[in-house]
Amino acid sequence: MGDLLELKRRLVDVAAVCYRRGLQVGDGGNLSARVPGQDLMVIKGSGTSFADCSVQTLVLSDFAGDPAGGDDRPSKESLLHGALYGRLTWVQAIVHCHSPWATSWASTMQPLPFATYHSAMKLRGEVKVFDTDSYAVPPSFFPQILALFDSCPELAAFLLKGHGLVALGRDIKEALQMAELVEETAQIAVLGRLLAKA
Repeated sequence: MGDLLELKRRLVDVAAVCYRRGLQVGDGGNLSARVPGQDLMVIKGSGTSFADCSVQTLVLSDFAGDPAGGDDRPSKESLLHGALYGRLTWVQAIVHCHSPWATSWASTMQPLPFATYHSAMKLRGEVKVFDTDSYAVPPSFFPQILALFDSCPELAAFLLKGHGLVALGRDIKEALQMAELVEETAQIAVLGRLLAKA
């Protein structure tokens, strides 16, 4: 129980960082962490903002998105998180946010270019864009997304058109760092494209 509480506290801290840094406003986006040694995750509850995220608003869920106790509903994206955890054993945490620069770049439907040496080194593969034509990623798109990891199993992120970024990590701190790196890389890529046209 103490380990679960500590996991929730770490998620709350990361949610607050995402909100303060402008990676997510309103009640969109979600974040989660795998419960070590179990096919369970702790994920942001449906309708809860990053700003208001607390130990009480985080939901314990299985990978099929079913709550494992309590009446609160997990995020609409719990199925996507569960699919990623189920396939990628190294992934221990996920941050999904509607950050402005990454979402802007995703509208191009082009893979995010490595705008810095740092991004080329840390992102561990090409950050591709998927157009799921939906507010929440439908399960019908999971095979397409998961296939991305067949050729690059430790890829750190991907983008969703009109929907933002999904960052993966070996812990919640790394998932946050990857989300920040994708957002920074997208900002540099957008500005670089604008300057190239000037």
